[in-house]
Amino acid sequence: MSSLFARFGVLLGALVVTSLGCSSSDKPSLAGVTGTLTKDGKPFADALVEFYPEADGGASYGTTDEQGNFKLSYSTGDSGAAIGMHVVKVIGGRVVGGKAAAPSKMASNEDGEEFAVLTDPSAPVRRSAGPPEPVVLSAEVLADQDNMITLVMP
Repeated sequence: MSSLFARFGVLLGALVVTSLGCSSSDKPSLAGVTGTLTKDGKPFADALVEFYPEADGGASYGTTDEQGNFKLSYSTGDSGAAIGMHVVKVIGGRVVGGKAAAPSKMASNEDGEEFAVLTDPSAPVRRSAGPPEPVVLSAEVLADQDNMITLVMP
């Protein structure tokens, strides 16, 4: 019977220690963050924007809309990001409104159906995709204000 109480005591002690490490006081001060992501002056949509603080604290995340706008949420789900400098990673995304390639001529298949032949087959038809690797930028989140951060893709 004492073995059962000993196991229970060890388990209870482990739970207390674990819960102390997870207190809400460990969360850094946060400030609201919204922003815009662009490339070549055009909105960069459908990108995941990740802010990693250079000091203590967890990451904050957002996704860009069709206008390149984003709003950050801290890793706990709270709105905002930790105060201070951040390494920013942009993953995926696309330029909105990329130029459409003009057909150089019309051609037809064996059935007589016509189709356009592009001048430059490598040119984007509607939208250009984001880079395959994350793009790394930096940004500062200031205390006691709602931050509006403009990020520009290289």
